[in-house]
Amino acid sequence: MTTDLININFKLDGISYSQKNLVLHFKNNKPYHEFLTSWFDGNDFIIVKTSGSTGSPKFISLKKKDMISSAKLTAKYFKLPQGSKVINCLPLQYIAGKMMFVRSMVIGWDLNLFPVSSEPIKKISSVYDFVALTPMQLEKSLDKIKYVKTVIVGGSPVSSDLREKILKSESNVFETYGMTETITHIAARCLSKNEHKFSALPGIEFFEFNSCLAINTQHLSSELIKTNDVVTLHSSKQFSWLGRKDFIINSGGIKINPEEIETKLAKFFSNRLIVSSISDEVLGQKVVLVFEKNIPRNYKEFFVDLNQYEIPKNIFSIDSFPTTNGKINRLIIQKQIQDISI
Repeated sequence: MTTDLININFKLDGISYSQKNLVLHFKNNKPYHEFLTSWFDGNDFIIVKTSGSTGSPKFISLKKKDMISSAKLTAKYFKLPQGSKVINCLPLQYIAGKMMFVRSMVIGWDLNLFPVSSEPIKKISSVYDFVALTPMQLEKSLDKIKYVKTVIVGGSPVSSDLREKILKSESNVFETYGMTETITHIAARCLSKNEHKFSALPGIEFFEFNSCLAINTQHLSSELIKTNDVVTLHSSKQFSWLGRKDFIINSGGIKINPEEIETKLAKFFSNRLIVSSISDEVLGQKVVLVFEKNIPRNYKEFFVDLNQYEIPKNIFSIDSFPTTNGKINRLIIQKQIQDISI
């Protein structure tokens, strides 16, 4: 498999590296050195860490041949041949950052490392072919993405406000859907064309299992990958994402999707918000609204599109939303507001 692990045309910041020299180059950078050492260690598997945004982070093993297949699928789908000039500004601890490195090595891209920060490409000055960003990074890079031919954004949902801003840009931006278990994206929608449905990448089919999305992949070893994502399934190739089953609120026997309420409300407020729940003796759980920093004036005016079950029973604010790998950590916020309400 050694020849599949690194293409002879791979470059890092414009410079060619052999397998040995690449590992030596990062000898003083622990995350990169450990990852590259494990990538070239002769084992069939590599251990990766899940984000922990919906529960405790866990370590899972992925087959290197599956990671290679995923890399080739991305390159084919987004038309990124050998020699493409790409950017990585995602942390290497998680699958998205690892796969940017893997794709570059496997396909033979020229990988350019940018800061892992909220404004990673603010100093960009030349044209690149491809970059992967989180929604927060994209929000702060809208004036710079014109320098990148293809932008993918993932890790958490893209807000309606950010989608509107993308439509005003000339960039080619895709929102992707995936997870550690699927080795990043297995579906995408072009935000630049205002697409609302996620479409499967080649060789992938969608099903429903226990009211959630299930995924059949031809390029991975797993026959069927089950998720906790609630979706509207339009066909075996397309779905609309509604939210996480983990976050469904059961209030007096009524099942309420907080992420649907957030979509209705987010367009009215400039500060971030999430819909959560706290314990209630009568209802079991009651719907609450949490703002970051401060509670806007006249917020109740914007509940007009909500049905009687969706209207928040309490309003909270916290100074800053805690995040895990760039995603808002709802579990921590829920605990914070539960403690406040006692």
